[in-house]
Amino acid sequence: MKTRAFTLVELLVVVAIIALLVSILLPSLSLAKELTRKVTCKTNIRLLQLGNEFYQAENNGWYVPGAADFVANENRWFGSRSGSTGPFVADDGPLAPYLPGSAVRCCPSFKEYLTSFEAGCGGYGYNNNFVGQYRKAPDYSMKTDLTGNRAEAFASTSETVAFTDAAFVDGGLIEYSFCESPRWPDWDAKPRPSIHFRHVGAVNVVWLDTHVTEETMAFSGNAASDYYEGVPADFGVGWFGPDSNELFDLE
Repeated sequence: MKTRAFTLVELLVVVAIIALLVSILLPSLSLAKELTRKVTCKTNIRLLQLGNEFYQAENNGWYVPGAADFVANENRWFGSRSGSTGPFVADDGPLAPYLPGSAVRCCPSFKEYLTSFEAGCGGYGYNNNFVGQYRKAPDYSMKTDLTGNRAEAFASTSETVAFTDAAFVDGGLIEYSFCESPRWPDWDAKPRPSIHFRHVGAVNVVWLDTHVTEETMAFSGNAASDYYEGVPADFGVGWFGPDSNELFDLE
C-alpha cells in the first residue's frame, strides 16, 4: 500500500495559511498584552494617590510636595539627589515610605523610555501646579513649593486630577514627573503638554479621591517650540477635558 506524501504546492498552501493566521492573531495578542499592562498601570497609579493620602494624614493635611525648593532642583515627589544635575534616587523621595514598593512607580507600558533628566518617576506625572505646591485661590499668585497643598483646600476631590500617565517630548518621549494643567496657574499661557495617552489612545488618571478613570485626548499644544524638538500630538501627548484648569485647580 502506497503512502501519499504532501506535494510542494500543498506544503506552500499550508505555510501560507499558517502565516495568514499568525498575521491575524499577532495584533490581537499585542492588544491583549497592552490591555493587561493598562490594568496594572491603573493599580499602580491608584496606589500613588493612596500613598499621597497616607502622607497628608501624617503631615497635618498637607499633600506631598511635587518639587520642594524647585530652585535648588534637588527634590521631586518620587526622589531626591545631591546637586541639581545628578540622577534622582527614586527610593529616597518623600512619597516612598507610603508606597508598597518601587514597582508602583513604573508604568509597564513605558519601560523603554525610563532614561531622562527625571528618571525615577516611571512614566507618571503629579498635578504639581495645584496639588504639589501650596496655592491660594482665586488668583493663585500666593504660593510656596516647600509643601503640597492642603487636602481641605479642594472643593471637589472627585473632580481634581492627582496623577496621570505622563511623558515629555524632546526629540522623542522621555520621563517627566508632572502632569501639566492646560494653563499656568497665575498667567494665561499654555505649558508644553505632558499627559501621555499611551494605553491604546487612552490615559489613566487617578483623582484626589483615589478613583481611576480612562480619558482620551481632547487637544494638544506647542506644535512648534524654540526649546524642544518634536510635536507633542505626534507622540500622543496632550490634554483631556476642557481647555481650562477646572479639572486641576482648587475650585
